[in-house]
Amino acid sequence: MRVLDEIIIDVKHAININDADALLRLAAELDDLNTTAATAQANSVRGSALRLRGDDALALDQYHRALVVFEELGDLVGMGAVFTNIGNVYALVGDYPAALELYRRALAIQEELGDRNAIASNTMNIGNVHWSTGDYPAALEYYGRAFTLREESGDRNNMAAVIGNMGVVHADTGDYPQALDHLHRALAIHEELGDRSAVAKVTNNIGIVHRRIGEYPTALMYYRRALPIHEELGDRRGMALTTVNSLDALIEMEAFSEAEDVLATLDAMQLDWPDVRIQREFRYAHLREHDGDFSLAIAALKRALAVALEHGMRLQAAQAHKDLRELAQKTNDFAAYIEHNNEYSRINEEINGKDTATKLAMQEKQREIDAKEREHAKQLAVLHSTLPKHIADRVARGEQVNDHIDVASVMFIDIVGFTNLSSALTGQQVSALLDMVFGICDTACGGQSVTRIKTIGDSYLAFSD
Repeated sequence: MRVLDEIIIDVKHAININDADALLRLAAELDDLNTTAATAQANSVRGSALRLRGDDALALDQYHRALVVFEELGDLVGMGAVFTNIGNVYALVGDYPAALELYRRALAIQEELGDRNAIASNTMNIGNVHWSTGDYPAALEYYGRAFTLREESGDRNNMAAVIGNMGVVHADTGDYPQALDHLHRALAIHEELGDRSAVAKVTNNIGIVHRRIGEYPTALMYYRRALPIHEELGDRRGMALTTVNSLDALIEMEAFSEAEDVLATLDAMQLDWPDVRIQREFRYAHLREHDGDFSLAIAALKRALAVALEHGMRLQAAQAHKDLRELAQKTNDFAAYIEHNNEYSRINEEINGKDTATKLAMQEKQREIDAKEREHAKQLAVLHSTLPKHIADRVARGEQVNDHIDVASVMFIDIVGFTNLSSALTGQQVSALLDMVFGICDTACGGQSVTRIKTIGDSYLAFSD
């Protein structure tokens, strides 16, 4: 029988690839351990499986069961994780105020514990909420904070995840060159590190940007790269979203016969997620409108609208009203046209009424983030030029370094007569001479556990403990 920590490693992987079936098996394995801590984890893991399957009520029940046990155990780490998971449920169904409150409760615990990885994750979650509600400057600000935390810890994979999210924000504000630059940077890091799940997600997002700028064949190419990776990982949600995006590109290309085949593939999937169900109805409506069957198109859009309203998804509700308005015009249904036009205008104004101000604020926020990154880089350069690397790295992560060393030796080397010597040489010769001398010193020190601190002109400073 495996121990708790071994099972939790598999839990993290299953969550990363959205594998609900694996999570349920792992929850059962945790139950078999028959300890209080394992029971709390089992409830939490089962909640995550139910969330992935779209059963929000049962997911919340499992999470609350886990929270009760974690509170009894005084397990602050577990409590913070459950608050985050409950926040994820509310974010998925569009209850963003509740999600934000829960993320902040989790963040307060994680800051108390000094858990910088968890702080970074929840900082990005808060950024995601602001992105979902159209507050792009705030989203970019929180992503910037999360990036700094990930950079300090040297977590390149999660740094790439933040860069990718920034790319999505730039895409949503119409800055497509910046969006593609960020997404390709993120993709390169994920590929280097071998994170297949992240590679698939970013590849799909690159396809979305190309679709938005009208490059439909290129978009389809990226979707078709992402889909096999989702299939390989068993990521059902990723497969469904990528299939929806492929369908969208085919409709834009007017490849309707192929689009019908892709729709049939999508309908064969189990669509547990409200946003995916809405997107399926939109594409089905477009195809039926192309066929001239307006009644089926209207029925599909009304189904999409009902799901959007049920889950508080304003952007999707606005799109449904817009499409219904256009169909009402084509069918000469004046009353429906007025109704849907009014609702579309109302929701759209709430969301996008300050679009110009938002873009200006975005630009200002990006300038602030760039300035902070430059200042942070300068601080790191100073640290690494004055301290040993392992100490500088600890200081950069925010640690208070007060190590005690009983015995230490300091070595200071100076080249005798260097001033007179250098006056007879060219600048290039002086540089070559110093490189040679310091290279010999580095080699000698490296074999004796001696650390070079810095070089100053022709002087060489090193220490050993």
